[in-house]
Amino acid sequence: MMARSDPFTAPLCLWDDGQAGAPFFIDAAGTPARPLIWLEAAPGDEAQPQLLGNKLAEAVYRALGAQLFGYGMPWTYGVEVLRRCVDRLGPWVLALSGAQHAPALARALLALHDGQTVTVLQAPAPLGPDVLYRHCAVLGAADLAVRPGELRSWFPEAALSCAALTELHAQCAGQVRPLLAALARHLGVPVPPEPSPEGPRFAPGEEAQVEPDRLLDALIQRARWQEALPLAVRVQPQRVPALLAQAGPSYHERGLHHRLFDLLGTLQGEVACTEPVLRWLYSAALRTGAARTVLPRVTAHLAAHEAPELRALYAGTALKLEARQQEVQRAAQAARTPLTLYYQGLTLAETQPLGALPVLREAVDGAELDGAPHEIVRNAQALAATYTQTGQYVHALHWTGYALRQYDNNRLGDWQRRLAVLNEWIYTSLLSGRLDGLGALLAEAETQLATGAPQVFSLFTTTLADHALVSGDPLRALRAYERARQGQPRTHQGWYSVQVVRALLELGRPDQALREAEEAYALTQHEARTYARWSTLALGMAQADLAPYRAAPLLEDALQAFEQPLKADSLVRAAAYLAHAQLRLQAPEQARATMARAEPLTRELGDSGRLLLGGPSPMFAPVWQLLAPPRTLHLKLLGAAEVRWADQVLKVQPRHLEMLALLSLSPEGLSGERFATLLYRDESVARSSLKAGLSRLRDLVPVASQPYRLLAPVGADYLEVMALLQAGRVPEALRRYTGPLLPASDAPGIVEYRELLHESLRQAVLGWRDPTLLDELAVKLHDDLEVWEAALARLDEAHPRWALAASRVRQLRAAYA
Repeated sequence: MMARSDPFTAPLCLWDDGQAGAPFFIDAAGTPARPLIWLEAAPGDEAQPQLLGNKLAEAVYRALGAQLFGYGMPWTYGVEVLRRCVDRLGPWVLALSGAQHAPALARALLALHDGQTVTVLQAPAPLGPDVLYRHCAVLGAADLAVRPGELRSWFPEAALSCAALTELHAQCAGQVRPLLAALARHLGVPVPPEPSPEGPRFAPGEEAQVEPDRLLDALIQRARWQEALPLAVRVQPQRVPALLAQAGPSYHERGLHHRLFDLLGTLQGEVACTEPVLRWLYSAALRTGAARTVLPRVTAHLAAHEAPELRALYAGTALKLEARQQEVQRAAQAARTPLTLYYQGLTLAETQPLGALPVLREAVDGAELDGAPHEIVRNAQALAATYTQTGQYVHALHWTGYALRQYDNNRLGDWQRRLAVLNEWIYTSLLSGRLDGLGALLAEAETQLATGAPQVFSLFTTTLADHALVSGDPLRALRAYERARQGQPRTHQGWYSVQVVRALLELGRPDQALREAEEAYALTQHEARTYARWSTLALGMAQADLAPYRAAPLLEDALQAFEQPLKADSLVRAAAYLAHAQLRLQAPEQARATMARAEPLTRELGDSGRLLLGGPSPMFAPVWQLLAPPRTLHLKLLGAAEVRWADQVLKVQPRHLEMLALLSLSPEGLSGERFATLLYRDESVARSSLKAGLSRLRDLVPVASQPYRLLAPVGADYLEVMALLQAGRVPEALRRYTGPLLPASDAPGIVEYRELLHESLRQAVLGWRDPTLLDELAVKLHDDLEVWEAALARLDEAHPRWALAASRVRQLRAAYA
């Protein structure tokens, strides 16, 4: 209905209660030269800035076909991105329907109006002066009404007489919505839909009369889950449990937890007690702070049903460790899904982080194969956090980067999840010393925190403080640490005191650091060791320079507490401060031994990580100098048996060679049961023999337990050959291959890898089809008829090696015959 050429010199406000046709006006405002970025606010949106941010991101994507900023961000961030990009990508028409539900956003959009970029607001009644702070052009119902002449120009005389049109116009006072409905009834046609940000839609009461099940089927076929679920809840609740397989993730990924909770909360009867409904209701309740209202129904259902996903979710969020371990194990045994494996891995990480890694990798694999995008992000984040826990900071960095890409590429809107992944990525970047690109991400994160994110506010604020500390601004770091500590439970004061003490030491305030640590120590020492170990560490840190003789036993206690279960970064911190105290006590050999205990967990620390986990650089330089360059264990086991350690050739028994090879093939470690299975064929003697063999092996090279793993970098000829094959460097791999891996060994794990390496090399050379390589491989494998035949086929008869190849083929054919 709009064919006006208004220059839009001022922002435009449309006061329309739904009858005057403002959506048609807005829809016509956009042009190819000035695309329409249109979103609609709903009741309650003002309290959910990330939800409004998702709507703004979606509106930008629809209008421009490009993602200027990610989902899961508050609308304040999106508006700032638009402001920065308008000169390069604008101008636009920025339209907000339902402006009364998002007054702060409306005010911000008004600020973007400059005559080129246009702002249009729609609300049922005028907004207050706190929103309309600048002059706006206003169109009310009378201004938007259709003029009689306009109406007559729409219809030829043959369709409707002038008198009929005039009568209809008078009955509807020119209001667009009732006028269109009256015209449709008069002509006997359906009422046309009106525009909206998401596409055409019918006015309330004017929807096409379609049977609910057919309409629901159509919505499902078009994957319009956010419309299908409310319809199913209202008219066909029995279909809700099956629908949640897709609708639940869709609501979750768009951050619509409140809406999902409200929808599912209205269900009654048997449907309300089904596992899918309870699983998604409880998940939404966890995000909205209403978990206690749902727990009785959840526990009652679990008492009578296996419900593995609901059981894993409940155990992982509501039970203490011992009970949780039993329940998540039960859930994973019943169904190995991305969710059950996620909670099994998280729970296992609390006591055996290295053992949790394969479970969490399986959880990621399962999510990639059968899960939703948000499950990939969630499980990859958990895997990354566990890598951090085990000191593998670079692995953690790569996995968090992968999770962030999955989040952004799938345009997810669960802002809490994104902030948690971002936190892990930034922290591991700080530890590993890879600081490029952190500035922009930190600014983005602070914008999110400013809008309120209570679940992750404290943790992320400490990471922001960590960055300030390593960037040379300890005062800012201290303020952020103190801000993060506010309102935290007493049991958590030990953890926060570690951060505060670190900043105070950097500022040269040891006395204040000691007072902070003493208070946290007094508040938490009678708590469980999980809580008390932090305040023990904080007090030891504060005393390490002032009173090293008092600090040493505290720090030794903290060091042991973080060794089992392993918490790599805290263990390194405890070791560094203990070594500092020992140097102050004139005990350099003890200090060196202390750092040797932590050395495997320091290999991936960058300079910023050492600064963060240690103390002021001048004071702690001697501590880090105690770490000798790591010695490499060299294994030459292809057709030979040579072990070099500390520049010496070791005399190693065959069984120990097998142990070294198996440990080198599993750098993340082996459980005792798995190690024995790979090493021995006779299970009756496996366990006792394994422990005895490992005891003797430790006299030669450093080996850790729980799980068993080598504590030194490994260089091995068989690992190099496999790496060359995987890199496509087949000629180099063949030259490096000097024979089968430990040919006399019958250990199951050795036999399996020996055959894998042999066949990988064989197939790579056969595929390479180079006659020289084929001839070389045939000689090395000696009696492989297929390889000799392939070499003969590729050699020219004039080649000096042709006769030998032909002779060998005849011999082998005769032997096989």
